[in-house]
Amino acid sequence: MLSTVFLLLLLFAGGCGYHPLGSGNGLPEGVESIYIGVFDNRSLEPFLENQISRDVVEEFSRRKGLRVVEDPRAADARLEGEVITFHAGALSFGPEDRIGQYRATLTIAATLRRSDSGLVLWRGQLSWSEKYPVVSDKSEQEDNEQAAIRVISRRLAENLFVRLHDNF
Repeated sequence: MLSTVFLLLLLFAGGCGYHPLGSGNGLPEGVESIYIGVFDNRSLEPFLENQISRDVVEEFSRRKGLRVVEDPRAADARLEGEVITFHAGALSFGPEDRIGQYRATLTIAATLRRSDSGLVLWRGQLSWSEKYPVVSDKSEQEDNEQAAIRVISRRLAENLFVRLHDNF
């Protein structure tokens, strides 16, 4: 009886289109190499474009099935992106209305185009937030915010790859 239930569960899960993230069909036919440009930065926070661009290149380079190239003319597709917004603000308050925790949120937009025709293959926005603790030392507080930004950037790079890979 238990084996029958398990078999039915497997059939149902397989029949409904379920698949683990990152295991989609991949990119469109003919896209085997990609050029990733430096993201533009429309936020007021300096250097975010460097962090996210570096993390996206690292994430795409780590994954199988797609080759990251440095020359846009050698790529089958180009990934262009921009940092749209960055916000860091109080998340929670403690006794005497003192800030207990901050949250940083970063939103990016990206567009994947065929290199030969400029045809848009995918376009979307992604956002990620990360909490970080409050400390009294201003320098340490800035370090905490930068650590949160690094985590956010890595998560956005991972999510961008998954979105692109699972969309086709």
